[in-house]
Amino acid sequence: MANELAGLSILNTRPVAQAGALSHSLREAGAEVLELPLIEIEPLPVTGPERQCLLDLDRYDYVFFVSANAARLGLEAIADYWPQWPHQLPALAVGRATAALLELAGLSVICPAQEDSEGVLALPELLEATGLRVLVLRGEEGRELLPDTLRTRGARVDVVPLYRRVLPALAATLWKDLREPLPDWVLLSSPAAWRHWQQLAGSEATVPGLLVVSSRLLEAVRAAGAQKTLLAAGADAEALKACLSRWRTSGERAIQ
Repeated sequence: MANELAGLSILNTRPVAQAGALSHSLREAGAEVLELPLIEIEPLPVTGPERQCLLDLDRYDYVFFVSANAARLGLEAIADYWPQWPHQLPALAVGRATAALLELAGLSVICPAQEDSEGVLALPELLEATGLRVLVLRGEEGRELLPDTLRTRGARVDVVPLYRRVLPALAATLWKDLREPLPDWVLLSSPAAWRHWQQLAGSEATVPGLLVVSSRLLEAVRAAGAQKTLLAAGADAEALKACLSRWRTSGERAIQ
């Protein structure tokens, strides 16, 4: 339906470069969308042992890109040493948006239906990991679940941090302009976004509804006192919109 979200005010906290498509999709569904980027991606230099990992790219069995940012920055960094991707080296992607970027670059991509590290670990290719070499490209504060689990399965895992997530300098000023009235829903797609949202909104952080994209993040916002929460099936625009639409069509009672 064209107006299934009519009357809802939604705060889109995605980084500037990723916010547009989501905002457009929600507005097409009738929502009022406000944009408040809570994440700015700050690239990190690749030096020393991390640089050697990229130089040795063809020695790995899989390269795991944990996010769209990891895909973008990882492909840029690798291109400095490998103008052409090593033949038949498969890429692992955590979700559909990440997979799309990799496929656009011509890579062979394996992507789980469950868009998180648990989903990647459940892939048949990784259940028996003895002897495998896996390169993980991620942010500075990535989860250790996947590297640690693969190591216990017998794999050798190297991790290269490509970026850090920081709060944009103008976020506080923008929030002062947007905070009255509070939005109906705040979209949170990462633990870093949640931390930054708490930093900005303070005691009001759990007053609006919080729409999150992982069970781990759902537990975190509930532990902080959030009463009105929804868990989307994925982080892409369609999954987020579908989650809000189901809540609306349920008579606004289906709080998770």
